[in-house]
Amino acid sequence: MSDASLTMKVEKISSHGEGIAFSEGKAVFIPFTIPGERVLCEPIETHAQFMRARLIDILEPSPHRIEPPCPLFGICGGCALQHVEYPYQIELKRQAAHETFSRIGGFDPGVLEMVQGAPYHYRNRTQVHACDDGGLGFTRAGSRETVRTRTCPTLVPVLESWMIAQNRKARPYRELAALIGERRRFTAFAQEAQVFIEGQDAFAEAVLAGHHFRFPVAHFFQSNLGVLERLLERHILTLEGDAALDLYAGAGLFAAFLAERFAAVNLVESDPVSLEAARSNVGGTARIRISDMPVETWVKGPLARQHHDVIVADPPRTGMTPEVRAWLAGADAQTLVYVSCDHASLARDLKHLRATWELVQLVLYDFYPQTGRLEAVAVLRKEQAASRGHDVSAR
Repeated sequence: MSDASLTMKVEKISSHGEGIAFSEGKAVFIPFTIPGERVLCEPIETHAQFMRARLIDILEPSPHRIEPPCPLFGICGGCALQHVEYPYQIELKRQAAHETFSRIGGFDPGVLEMVQGAPYHYRNRTQVHACDDGGLGFTRAGSRETVRTRTCPTLVPVLESWMIAQNRKARPYRELAALIGERRRFTAFAQEAQVFIEGQDAFAEAVLAGHHFRFPVAHFFQSNLGVLERLLERHILTLEGDAALDLYAGAGLFAAFLAERFAAVNLVESDPVSLEAARSNVGGTARIRISDMPVETWVKGPLARQHHDVIVADPPRTGMTPEVRAWLAGADAQTLVYVSCDHASLARDLKHLRATWELVQLVLYDFYPQTGRLEAVAVLRKEQAASRGHDVSAR
């Protein structure tokens, strides 16, 4: 045991799923701990405002601590919370989100609803790494090194079965590299029976709420399709009106459903790979107009001055830029559906947007069980737009 070891009481969890304790006003991040536990840890990284520590021993365990089902938990870097019973994971993540909206957003979000799916066997998409022993796996926790993964309980069954079958071979990467090329990291995607592999397959396919989507395998597509369908049913399939706007549109996921419910849809996306996927999925739909440019450019153009009944925005993890937030403040629109993969950037953006928009709904989605990550949907409305009589209804 190091002379620098510390005995600490864990108070909360971070957005990455680490336990947080405090020492002389400085936050100490301790992976694989649970709020309420008293632990022995060793500092391994010190900064001006925080420290990172390695867990040595659990002196007083939480009643919510369980045995992780994966033998590589704590070695593989994919999961952070398998040691916490799932209902309590939900409560901890709800508390963390509440604090973020209060601290960064400057408002009390009240009791936050959390939409859940299966705690395991939910991941439709994963990034696989070639290991030094010729096997396939993932990166080690806190490292760029890899660990061979013979099974992974977070993957959907067909994807897990594929991984198991591959790693039964002595050197599966050697055989696979003959098909996909020398890719030390590649994407695998599956929904039902077929597994799509980057390099072997140009495109992957998925079915959501009756719609068929096609996209390059390497392109980002949501990795929890079960919870994604619940988000669509709750926030997208309930909309209808004359004109809709899809910002940061990606592969055209939301636009495909909006086109069935609105007379006209403007789609804005700048990433070439995303645009290729969007054109494949919605390019033949006459109701959709595709703008190939950054959102920051689009908001300065003529289409940005048009009326839209609904704006759907799904920005990257960094959230919206000041230019986009400023445009939204004066946008001729009634409803904004903001889909976020980072509740810290969402909280910051809501702090600005609430000056001109009313926040009417805020729902959390547990897209990534066993991790600290969350997605959220905020629904905002403008009173002055609603008073003009434009009809946007939730059926």
